[in-house]
Amino acid sequence: MEVQHSAICIPRWREMTQVIACSAPEGIVLATDSRATWFDETGERKHFSLKKLLRLNSHAALLSAGAGIGVEMSLAFQNFLQRRGTEAIEDVVNTALFFFTDQYGKWLGQKEMPLSSSPLTPDKTSEEARPLNEVYLILAGYSFRDRARPYHLHLFSSEGKGTSIKALPTSQIIVVPRSLSIEKRLEAQRETGSPLDPLLTLCKSFLKKRSGEGEEVGPPFYFATITPSGYKEVVEDEVKG
Repeated sequence: MEVQHSAICIPRWREMTQVIACSAPEGIVLATDSRATWFDETGERKHFSLKKLLRLNSHAALLSAGAGIGVEMSLAFQNFLQRRGTEAIEDVVNTALFFFTDQYGKWLGQKEMPLSSSPLTPDKTSEEARPLNEVYLILAGYSFRDRARPYHLHLFSSEGKGTSIKALPTSQIIVVPRSLSIEKRLEAQRETGSPLDPLLTLCKSFLKKRSGEGEEVGPPFYFATITPSGYKEVVEDEVKG
């Protein structure tokens, strides 16, 4: 099920890892849990921890959600940018869509299973079934060229049928999967010109709340900021909440 809001169309699946990106006057805050899921040969669901927040260069980072290939694509993109020495966020963005599309296409071609939704269980309707191939990538960075809009957020996702990657329109807040409550709270803080610390606190509180609601979201949580000084990871214990 998809909900249209603020020009963004993002599924509101509850059974999914949680990622948050918010651009504010002082910079960008990024937050994510680390819970990942796989199914063994009997079909039983297993969980493990996986870091989904990745530094791309001194002033850019990437968050991934959805299918595990998102993390692999992030790492491959990081290596690609390092080999090319790409630093400017504009150049990173111009490269991203082609790179992600190519990597995602190769992954689909290597998969043995057909494109389909996950098997239905008695407590899951067809509307709630989550595609196995869905990927979300949030690219965030600071621009030294764009004085009017120095903080950039870009969202890339596989199509509804999971056959390609496309760039989606974004606002200054991206929450995957969607949660109108945290989006409204972050927006309220942004409108007051809030510094980054209160935004990080909101993100941490929301991640803890989601962690208590089910098995799909869990600690450790990862946080980072992007400012004119660059990308900086923030230790979870240093974030209030």
